[in-house]
Amino acid sequence: MRLIKQNDDDLAAAEAMRGGYIGIVKYCTVALFAGAVLHATSPRFRAIKPPQKGWLMVAAGLGGFGNGADTAFTNFERRDRELQVRVANQRRHDILYGSVAEKEAAAASLSNVDESAKVPAPSPAAAQATTPATA
Repeated sequence: MRLIKQNDDDLAAAEAMRGGYIGIVKYCTVALFAGAVLHATSPRFRAIKPPQKGWLMVAAGLGGFGNGADTAFTNFERRDRELQVRVANQRRHDILYGSVAEKEAAAASLSNVDESAKVPAPSPAAAQATTPATA
C-alpha cells in the first residue's frame, strides 16, 4: 500500500519503531534465557568470552527489531486499508440508499405535514351514537 500523506507516513514510522522496540525486548528476553540455560549446561558456551556473548545479544536484538518493526508496519497498513475499504463501502451505500442524514431529513419533513390536512379520529362516544341499538 502506498502512503499518501506525510502525517500517515509519520504515523506508520512511529508504529514501526514501537513494534521494533517491542521485538527487541521479546528477542533479547528469549536470548537471555537461552544464554542462561546454555551457560549452566554447556561447557563450550561457558568458555565463550563475555564480549562475544554480548554480540550474540546484539544479533538477537537486531533480529527482533527487524521482525517486530515489519510486523507492526504490516498490521498498520492492514488497518489503514480496512478503514479505506469501509469508507468506500459506506459511500457506495449512501449513493445507492441515501445517507443517515438524508433519511432523518425525509422523516422530519414527513412529520411536519400540515395539521389541517389530517382527519381527526372519531371519539368512542360518537362511534356508539352512530351504531343502531340492539334490542
